[in-house]
Amino acid sequence: MSRLERRLQILLDDERYRLLESEAERTNESIGEIVRQAIDLRFADEWTIRISAAERLLALPVTPDGPEPSWASVKAEPEAELERQA
Repeated sequence: MSRLERRLQILLDDERYRLLESEAERTNESIGEIVRQAIDLRFADEWTIRISAAERLLALPVTPDGPEPSWASVKAEPEAELERQA
């Protein structure tokens, strides 16, 4: 990971800030890290999105009935993300 060298100041409404705070608390990450992840996701290319989906699929627990959630829903995630970016 690159060294953090740039500072960014933005103004947010209360609802967006509460969302960031909630996610930071839930994931035990800083608000800055959540914002950096959102930037990475927004500007991810198709290949990165597909790799991320594959990593999530491989991390799923295997049960006698197969991985949870279903393969169809995991497969649909990167396709939906690519459509949102189009």
